[in-house]
Amino acid sequence: MKVHQNKLSDVLNKGISKVYIIFGNESLQIQELVDQICETAHKHSYEMKETHLISKTTDWSFLTSKGENFDIFSSKKIIEVRLIESGPGREGARALQEYLKLNHDNEILIVTAEGLDTKSKSSVWSKSLEKVGIFVNISPLSLNNLPSWIISKGKENKIDIQQDAAILLAERTEGNLNATFQEIKKLSLLMHNQRIDIKKMGQAISNSTKYNIFDLSNSFISKNRKKSISILESLKVEGTQESLILWAFSRELSNLFKVKQNGSSAELWGPKDYLRMLER
Repeated sequence: MKVHQNKLSDVLNKGISKVYIIFGNESLQIQELVDQICETAHKHSYEMKETHLISKTTDWSFLTSKGENFDIFSSKKIIEVRLIESGPGREGARALQEYLKLNHDNEILIVTAEGLDTKSKSSVWSKSLEKVGIFVNISPLSLNNLPSWIISKGKENKIDIQQDAAILLAERTEGNLNATFQEIKKLSLLMHNQRIDIKKMGQAISNSTKYNIFDLSNSFISKNRKKSISILESLKVEGTQESLILWAFSRELSNLFKVKQNGSSAELWGPKDYLRMLER
């Protein structure tokens, strides 16, 4: 049964299902729904939980072997299967479908999938789970809707974030949901039960988000103009010497010239991600 993400709590209040499938692109949003399910399951005496992060070498016997040794007196358990950017593969798809045929009265299966493509979402294994369980496909949170989300999360964490302050935080974190939530948690600790206007938000962000000269270099070579300007402004406020900024730019221009001349970054030193950005 398909359920909207905002209606899951209503469905959980009506009773517990044996299978839940959650698809989404943000780990934070997925985890919030998993927490809701687990909280309800605990009320129904499901005390134990095991989590399996799926890879190409995963042994799926943790699913198929349980039904063969069913014990009416065994502990109630939650099994979470995490898929990240890829489906379960042939073996996993077969194991999930076999699982549904066995007796699992003392178990709840939660399958979460982060960043899965459209083809995987409409696959046989996915449809099989959806047919017997609760399916939630989380809608992406747009940048326009992020301030409302920030205000809502602020209330949950006992802080009253004003609209203009929420917009400022959304702009500063550039829509990164995890980074935004971390800032809300920090604000909750520093300003618990307080009203946060744009001035307080600006001060809090300024104190917690410090850029260094290497952040400027990375944003420059990754062609992120907006972020480069933001970092430059931050470095200026912090009193960074102009000579140091000029050194960073001249260094990156020199490295870019060497890469273009040699056709690779083989003669340069630095982290792999940095060298890859130079070669693009």
